[in-house]
Amino acid sequence: MIVILSTLNGKGRLREMLEATLRVRIPPGTRFHVVDNGSEDGTLELLDSFSDRLPLVIYKQPVRGKNHCVNLVLDTVSAGLEPTELVVLTDDDILPSPEWLEELEAAGKAHPDRDVFAGRILPHWPSSGIVHLDPVRHHFGILFSLTSESEGPVKCELAWGPNMAVRAHVFKSGVRFDPKFGPNGSDGYPMGSETELMERLEAAGHRAWFAERACVRHMIRSSQLDAQSVIQRAFRHGYGVGWRRQRHAGVLRMLISMSKAVRGVCTARLRRTLMPFADPLLQDFHEAWALGLARGSLYEYRRARAVTEFEEDFPERRAVERAPAND
Repeated sequence: MIVILSTLNGKGRLREMLEATLRVRIPPGTRFHVVDNGSEDGTLELLDSFSDRLPLVIYKQPVRGKNHCVNLVLDTVSAGLEPTELVVLTDDDILPSPEWLEELEAAGKAHPDRDVFAGRILPHWPSSGIVHLDPVRHHFGILFSLTSESEGPVKCELAWGPNMAVRAHVFKSGVRFDPKFGPNGSDGYPMGSETELMERLEAAGHRAWFAERACVRHMIRSSQLDAQSVIQRAFRHGYGVGWRRQRHAGVLRMLISMSKAVRGVCTARLRRTLMPFADPLLQDFHEAWALGLARGSLYEYRRARAVTEFEEDFPERRAVERAPAND
């Protein structure tokens, strides 16, 4: 088993994560591959200070983006992995339970026919309180990467970044994360880094299992709880959904997404007008998500059309084969 995570200027939360990991029962031979994505806050020194207490392998990736970091590790180590062993993917802001990795390993052994494993992600709230977020409580999964299912088979899309594992043979075959999705140091990135990959794996016939007892807590920062952050995350989620749905689709899919986005914006604004005393956060969430959906769909449609026109004009430069992660 190997564990992969990346970090960028997250020294405070990373310290908490590493200290919690000291209490995890780590299966023999497990290595933690940690990628620094250009931190300027002493992250590398912090990692060095834990290297005698945890089995860390430290990398530097100057190209911004979580998926660039994960792919760097996969390109480096995948050839040497056993096909059935698990590649655990997580983040630098989790507090794992002591049995976290043991439970993932047990699920992998108990279900050899499954290639993807998802674990529980519960919140670790700050002391500032979340009562003001009650209007969007139904969307906490999107906002804070939370998931909790019963033990059993699930769709691959329920494997989320803070707590998931994939059989090594999937990555040994050349599958990689698409760096156009996920955190990249900017505020306007399309969400859906792991979901994009999981959708590909689901379409290819891979099956997933939810390991209920493999649990981590996701550290929610106070800065993520204000209205602006909630609305930005709604936009980024819609942006990623629109982009992914439009892939390999044509004008009809784009028109469907745009129609849905227009309805979403109009409905949100109408409800704000008819219910002036209601908390506007939920309507703001829906409107931001719809605008993100429109942007993602239109962007991917225009991008794909430009690529097609280029290849028609310059057939000699047409790619013979284009991997999904780089198209």
